Amino acid sequence: MAKIKKVLNSSVVLVEDEQKSDFIILGKGIGYGKKSGENIDVNDSTYQFYIPVVSDKSKQIMDLLDAISPEVLEVTHQVISLAKADLHTEFNDNLYFVLADHLNFAIERLKQNMVTTNRLIWEIQNFYPEEYAAGVHCLKLVNKALHIQLPDDEAVNIAFHLVNAQSSNNPEYDSARYAKLIGEIVNLVRYSLNKEFHKDSIHYLRFITHIRFFVERFFTDKMLEDNGDSFYLTSKNRYQKEVEVANKVKSFLYDQYQKLITDEEMSFLIIHINRLLRDEPSV
Repeated sequence: MAKIKKVLNSSVVLVEDEQKSDFIILGKGIGYGKKSGENIDVNDSTYQFYIPVVSDKSKQIMDLLDAISPEVLEVTHQVISLAKADLHTEFNDNLYFVLADHLNFAIERLKQNMVTTNRLIWEIQNFYPEEYAAGVHCLKLVNKALHIQLPDDEAVNIAFHLVNAQSSNNPEYDSARYAKLIGEIVNLVRYSLNKEFHKDSIHYLRFITHIRFFVERFFTDKMLEDNGDSFYLTSKNRYQKEVEVANKVKSFLYDQYQKLITDEEMSFLIIHINRLLRDEPSV
């Protein structure tokens, strides 16, 4: 059992458990007729037990939830459940609040005929295809549940939040920043090679996966360490074109972020560039 601290609306209540920790509980009608001080069964299967409310953010969260309709809060819960099933993953604790706030704002923009365009649509579609597909699925759910027609760009915005929420070990993860750099590196390699990539080839898919993880290592200062026997140092004669392109990437990153990538990272980049060069057009 837990004690109700505040009824935010008919579907959301703030409770305190036996350890004096605050939690949000969501469920249709759970706040109806309830008052502060009453006990509530947090194990009731009809309720959704949510995250602990960090004390220094308590007022901010309360104000946020107080300003959002129960319908939007309920559809947010449905969206997260759908995304979990689509992606077979768990999300960090902040997704519910962040996504509810985003959907509420998107609906307000729709009512005011304010049209915005996400400039990273291509990057998300190509570098985070699973999250984008989940975003499309979730957007259909939102539109149907709330009887509205949010623009297609909202699938990308939802995907951004899903990407961010999977990075539970890195609260500073910024999918827009990551996607932008991934796109810049991929374009730099493509233009340098003067070659169109075959999006369905195994070499291209492995290259994109490598760049995604490289960018994460780059921003978190966890780049692969040199092992003293770097392929990069011994490849300059045999893989001149690949080394030249990899050095362009290295120079670009230093110019933009004043950070040098390691020889070990360069080695893997050269290997992937070599595979891209050997890719033949699909028949």
